[in-house]
Amino acid sequence: MAASFDIDYSGQGRSRMMAKCLMLLLLLAGAPIAYAEDWSYRVRPGDTIWDLTSEYLKPGIPWQRLQVHNRIANPYQLPPGSTIRFPLTWLQMQPARARVVAVRGEATVTVNGKTEAAVTEGMELGIGSLLRTARDATLSLQFADGTRLLLQGASELRLDRMSRYGKSGMVDTRLRLQRGRITNSVTPARGASPSFIVDTPSASSAVRGTRFRVNAEEARTQTEVIEGRVAVSADSRNTLVERGYGTLVAAGQTAPIRAVPLLPPPDLSGIPATSNAARTELKWPPLDRAQRYRVQASDTATFDTLLADLETRDAQASLPLPADGQYHLRVRGIDAQGLEGRDATTRFTVEILPEPPFVLAPVASSTVREAQPEFRWAEVADAASYRFELADNAAFEKPMVSAQEKSTSLRVPQDLPAGDYYWRIASDASDGRQGLFSDPVAFALRPLPEAGEINNETSDPRSVTFRWRAGEAGQRYRFQLSRSPDFHDPRVDEVVDRPQITLPKLRAGAWYLRVQAIGSDGHEGPFPPAQRVEVPCGLCKAITGGSMLWILLSL
Repeated sequence: MAASFDIDYSGQGRSRMMAKCLMLLLLLAGAPIAYAEDWSYRVRPGDTIWDLTSEYLKPGIPWQRLQVHNRIANPYQLPPGSTIRFPLTWLQMQPARARVVAVRGEATVTVNGKTEAAVTEGMELGIGSLLRTARDATLSLQFADGTRLLLQGASELRLDRMSRYGKSGMVDTRLRLQRGRITNSVTPARGASPSFIVDTPSASSAVRGTRFRVNAEEARTQTEVIEGRVAVSADSRNTLVERGYGTLVAAGQTAPIRAVPLLPPPDLSGIPATSNAARTELKWPPLDRAQRYRVQASDTATFDTLLADLETRDAQASLPLPADGQYHLRVRGIDAQGLEGRDATTRFTVEILPEPPFVLAPVASSTVREAQPEFRWAEVADAASYRFELADNAAFEKPMVSAQEKSTSLRVPQDLPAGDYYWRIASDASDGRQGLFSDPVAFALRPLPEAGEINNETSDPRSVTFRWRAGEAGQRYRFQLSRSPDFHDPRVDEVVDRPQITLPKLRAGAWYLRVQAIGSDGHEGPFPPAQRVEVPCGLCKAITGGSMLWILLSL
């Protein structure tokens, strides 16, 4: 049966017929693209389909195709708030560039295999740039859509693809992390396809907007998702990693890619708000299943560069920070597989105070003999004075001696009884800043016992023996005998191992003697006051006795 058509030969009818044919042709031409990935645009007051075509579409794509793709009945009326979909393949494309927003340490860039140059803040990098960082260096990049990337130490990153979809605000970025670690904060894309892809030697991670970390090693890749979701693939295997999960992909892995929960953030609530030291000591409660911890410090809340980036086995770290100021701390646990967990962050203020001096004497665990010991310490360049404390307990409760000294030594003004003591020293700056005390230095005060009373024995008419009280085991004694109390020219000056000495019989007259204790450690105690011995004259007695007999016989 033949088909019949009603044909309107009027001008208006012909125009309608031509429009319908054109619409049909455009629908047929646009059919394969209708299922492509789109970018959605919300219509604003004053927008026209002709302006949108010239602003966003590639040259040669007519506005009618955009009309057909969106089934717009009246191209003269675009309701504000409605949505127009632009196929990505129709959008204008321009090369994009990345800008270095911060750099610290030694970092270099090589473009297309040409001369290597130092990376500087504000530098713009194009497609093909190869970035390398030294072990202690970090740098931050910002891409055309505001996405941020932190490249950490000992890393190598190539910028493989960076394109911008006209004025849509969308970008297409593909990076190759050949080794090292990056942390990414990707601006959400309005298109349907991933806008940010990181390739490593063993895996690929693709996102449309999220925060995640990638670590590339020679034999494996680890991906850790902080926000959003990341599609991780390797060969024909893939998985979608959700927020708070991570995954490991080994080179040549044939098993499915599995995501595992990341460790929770550590509790940093105990970190003090102010640290008064050049090397800040930080501690936090240990995390279950944490084998190690990643500790990072920055002078910016966005961690654009890292002043410290280290791993510790224990739930504590010592951070060398350069100057007074406010710092930001980021800590996360590392599990047995090496996956780094969720971040905990806090901030604190550092006030660099004068360093405590090095202690010189008495040293730790030493024995002191003097009842009034002398304390000595090293000079600190920026110290105007030093604070000294001595106590009989390590907590320095009620110090026995507290003193402010300008010199680097101090002698205790009173005799100390034998016992165990602790001392410490601190530096004070000329501007009034008081430094922290040194660690307590323990020492023992053990004065040598004096020899005491010296007794003499004269049982042998040809010699005399002097004895005194014995001291500690292993102690020796220095015996001196002199005609003068100042011992200017002693007649006997001898060291003996026993608390006695035997000498030839002394001549008549006054003699002065004293004994000094010498400890087993070689320390010489003080000389006690000298003792005086009067040796009688035997001949004088005989003469005196003879004279008395002569006088009696004469009577």
